[in-house]
Amino acid sequence: MSRPKRLVLAGLAFLILAALLVRSILTDPRWRAFDSQAFLNDLLSVDKSWMGWALLSIYLTYVVRSLRWKALVRQMRPEASLWNLIVATVVGFAAIGLFGRAGEMVRPVLIARKEKVSISSQVAIWFIERAFDTITVLICVAFALRSFEAAGLSSSPALTRALHTSGSLVGYSTLGVAALLVALRNTSDKAAEWLLRRLRFLPQRQFEKVEHSLRAFVEGLRGLRRLDTLLGCIFYSVLEWGLIAFCYNSVFNAFSGGMRLGVSELLIFMGCVMGGSMIQIPGLGGGTQVASLLVLTDVLGVQPEVAASISLLIWVFTFLVVIPPALVLAFFEGLSWGKLKRLESES
Repeated sequence: MSRPKRLVLAGLAFLILAALLVRSILTDPRWRAFDSQAFLNDLLSVDKSWMGWALLSIYLTYVVRSLRWKALVRQMRPEASLWNLIVATVVGFAAIGLFGRAGEMVRPVLIARKEKVSISSQVAIWFIERAFDTITVLICVAFALRSFEAAGLSSSPALTRALHTSGSLVGYSTLGVAALLVALRNTSDKAAEWLLRRLRFLPQRQFEKVEHSLRAFVEGLRGLRRLDTLLGCIFYSVLEWGLIAFCYNSVFNAFSGGMRLGVSELLIFMGCVMGGSMIQIPGLGGGTQVASLLVLTDVLGVQPEVAASISLLIWVFTFLVVIPPALVLAFFEGLSWGKLKRLESES
């Protein structure tokens, strides 16, 4: 899909979320009494020690992501530098914050250049990594939706049935992604050969390019065939999302009196925020803030001033705190803004 089309779809999704938020603001009397001074006071009076824990945990997620990538790339590059992977991961996630989801491919391109491997193989690893993240998030969301009533947040039998149905659908989606990973693990070579046989009609030069890219992509998938790599990816994925959950919980605890959330409530919040994070307007964000505001006020019953403060901090920790260290690393690695922009465009 071309970049303009991606931006249009992201814009439409953002408008839908924004419309839901506007409807909530217009119908909820608490929003009409919004106190901007109370919002600023809440934001400025957060517990600094909890903010420190949130910052540490979110930075550790980039190290864990790099370790997972190192496990996956080991099949083709046993001596891959963990430092190179950390640099590429930090800079790559900063690119997402700056360029939106179009910056996703900066990381595999950087790793390919630093480790002297093909871009296609690293795109394959990125695909595997995203699949593991998707499975982990879907499991969390499915659990949260199914236990919505137990958390004391449902208000009607119809809503309860809808949430149970949604939980089931998410559960089936999780199985679908897991099945895709299993298929890639076991049949990628045969699938590639089958596809290449049917592309023989292409001119020789084009066919050779396709063949090279496809075989490199399959090479990137081979890390899944090792049981220790598979178990390692599962461990790192659970650890990564555990750190993200700890970060979000620390943000809640940083406010006056501490907002103690149950496991189901925290998972519901995380699921909504992760869904909203897929709608990123380059340089502005958008989806994360709107989704978190909606779930905080309409589902968890948080006061708008506190909800706005939490939403702002969640967005900062999710997308912005990675930018300062990324700029420092980019400077020492000789990566200018122009080079990053070109990488984003090329990828």
